[in-house]
Amino acid sequence: MNEIISDSRLYSKTKLTTIFFGLFLLPSMGVGGALFANEMDTLSVRQMDEVVVVSTPKEHNALRLQPLASTSLGQAQLLEKGVKGIKDLSANIPGLFIPSYGSRLTSSIYLRGVGSRIGTPAVGMYIDNVPLANMSSMDQDLGDADRIDVLRGPQGTLFGRNTIGGLIRVFTKNPMSYQGTDLLLSGATYNNYRARVTHYHRPSDRFAFSAGVGYEHLGGFFRNQALGGKHADRADDIAANWRGIFIPSDKVRLDLTARYQWTKQGGYPYAAQQGPDAGQVAYNRASSYLRNLLTLGLNAEHDFGRVMMTSTTGFQFLSDDMFMDQDFSRQDLYSLQQKQKSKTLSEEIAVKSKGTGRWQWTSGVNFQYQWLRTDAPVTFYQEGVDWLSGIINRSLPDLTEQGMGPMSIALKNSVMPMGGIFQTPTLNAGLFHQSAIRLADHLTFTAGLRLDYEHQSMDYDAPGSVDFDFAIRSTRPQNSIALNNLHIAPSFLGHTSRHDWHILPKASLQYDFGQTANVYATVSRGYRSGGYNVQMFSDLLQTEMRREMMAAIDAGTEAYLTDLFAGNPYVPAGHVDMIMGRIRSNMPTVERPDVATAAAYKPENAWNYELGTHLNLLDGRLKADLATFWIETHDLQLSQMAESGMGRITVNAQRSRSLGMEAALQAILSDHLYLDGSYGYTHATLRHSGTDGHPSDYRVPFAPEHTLALGAKYVWNTRGWIQHISLYAGGKANGRTYWTRENDLSQPFYALLDSRLTVVHDNLELSLWGHNLTDTHYAAFSFATRGQVFSQRGTPLQVGLDLRIKL
Repeated sequence: MNEIISDSRLYSKTKLTTIFFGLFLLPSMGVGGALFANEMDTLSVRQMDEVVVVSTPKEHNALRLQPLASTSLGQAQLLEKGVKGIKDLSANIPGLFIPSYGSRLTSSIYLRGVGSRIGTPAVGMYIDNVPLANMSSMDQDLGDADRIDVLRGPQGTLFGRNTIGGLIRVFTKNPMSYQGTDLLLSGATYNNYRARVTHYHRPSDRFAFSAGVGYEHLGGFFRNQALGGKHADRADDIAANWRGIFIPSDKVRLDLTARYQWTKQGGYPYAAQQGPDAGQVAYNRASSYLRNLLTLGLNAEHDFGRVMMTSTTGFQFLSDDMFMDQDFSRQDLYSLQQKQKSKTLSEEIAVKSKGTGRWQWTSGVNFQYQWLRTDAPVTFYQEGVDWLSGIINRSLPDLTEQGMGPMSIALKNSVMPMGGIFQTPTLNAGLFHQSAIRLADHLTFTAGLRLDYEHQSMDYDAPGSVDFDFAIRSTRPQNSIALNNLHIAPSFLGHTSRHDWHILPKASLQYDFGQTANVYATVSRGYRSGGYNVQMFSDLLQTEMRREMMAAIDAGTEAYLTDLFAGNPYVPAGHVDMIMGRIRSNMPTVERPDVATAAAYKPENAWNYELGTHLNLLDGRLKADLATFWIETHDLQLSQMAESGMGRITVNAQRSRSLGMEAALQAILSDHLYLDGSYGYTHATLRHSGTDGHPSDYRVPFAPEHTLALGAKYVWNTRGWIQHISLYAGGKANGRTYWTRENDLSQPFYALLDSRLTVVHDNLELSLWGHNLTDTHYAAFSFATRGQVFSQRGTPLQVGLDLRIKL
């Protein structure tokens, strides 16, 4: 087993984290409560039950009253846990793993052993009820978030495609209920600076708006030794947002949102684990990622008395450019440049019943069309061309025993691009209904059904151009052959498409015990869209290049021999055919790839069986959520490196199975001490993959077995210039995590310790914070290619200072 960080080293780091956390927590529990037992701190109480009024077009009840596993983080918890984007949610939610590696292009979200590195997401994401189109848009600034909900398990009945693992919903502050100007200034080690200002204004009872802008600079954690020690992961972000709420009448409400983010990042700090640069980032071509992202949304509500109708219209524009030195080494082998331009239009109309009757229902239709153009050439440089020549030559035969000699080719291109332009539009439409019927005073049955249609197509134009020489060198000159200046133009030009129908049912039975608890059992189905591997075309072009090379060599050799022996009376008839027979019988046979079969991967679908409970005890001072689940997934989508090592592709395994449990706890132990904790256990295995190389019972990659988070906050109330002081300490952990389908690379269990010390005076708040205080070394991501293992180290110890002012 190839472990990126040794067990013994991680054990000592994890143990140190536990001791550190314990030293803080025990005195707080034992002494703090006795000293301040008679004082009430409203901040800690608010954390227990943060009430944020949000519009939910499809739901009738609060999350914890619904028959599903969920976690909500309010604004105070988001600040304490340092959540600025979705990657900061990792391990803070039971079973959720979002590794922070690469760039904002990559949002690998895994929940309950279901997830995705590339391609279509397995966990959906909404901001103010507007869906985000793809994974490239999910990692964005969430500094204006007021609440984040994570719904676990398939949410396909109400939300459709790409929610097979769950759903993340972000709600921003409502300017109708919150006014003022929020200012944030932040600085941290590693030259990390952040500033954000947002103004909330309500000029009348009918109209309110908010507008904000933010900037963040990251100096970088890792240096590229091959480029003079420049930071590989430098980054700059500019984000702007606007929200306007207009209520023209008591029956109509309009909510318009606009979000924009410009991102410029450095490369990918992947370091080889073997060789002279072991443990160091060292690649010779500077890499980068540039993104422009615009999201517009309009939520229109109309109250018809007995029913509420909501129309949600969304538009998203994405333009990005990724350049990657894909060999990640000092060698000048090859690079990948991927440019995307995407426009997505979505529309959903939902109608739901009002009131608290025995029957509550929701019905709706949705439509989404995404236009996506991708330019994704892999470019070989001189060393890469030589490396590719070596691969081809190793497949050519040696005809010495046939009286000739070894074959060889010499590629003459100094730079050789392979790739193309791909247009992959997707159309999705759905029709759904869900009913909740109260069978008895405390017993409710919920049933729902969704019909989804999806059509995908791909227009591809992948040209190539190769110049080469061919030779058979024999000890007998008359049997040697030399063909110079051969030219081929391998290419793929065409169109392919597919469509799918999906039926997504859901059934739940829930029993509630008044306001104190409920238990539920749920069965639901979800799916994730299939798609096309555009990064695979470099491999397809290499295969086609070899096929056309063989054809050019065959035709050229036959013409050469025919011309050589023409008019020679001493050469018997059929001599050319005899030589060509020897050559052809030994030449490798290469078939032209079938694009539709090679590039496409199928949709993934899953059945989720779940038992759970939500508990409210001790007058609301203790809240607990428990759930167990069993998920059977078919046609599981897995990401892996392409055969050549150039680019990642998605393939289908036959099945996977996830078994696990989740627990979350929030407790007010005194008027000053607040605790929270969550734990997720996931046993996710590949089942019946059907090949000796990939037998069943391998663990699903990127799905950690354990996720754990613990947090404690203690507040001292004072009577001076400072109103109160709070200390928060939190630890989060996960592992073991396997990085490959074969389970030959893994990251053992590790833990990180964070803390935040905050002082508050009126509308001014100053926080000193620390991340990874024990400086635990761990791999945020690892992969293998060309016989080498590469890893990105997780972020090291970092401390910073935040100043928040409300004007």
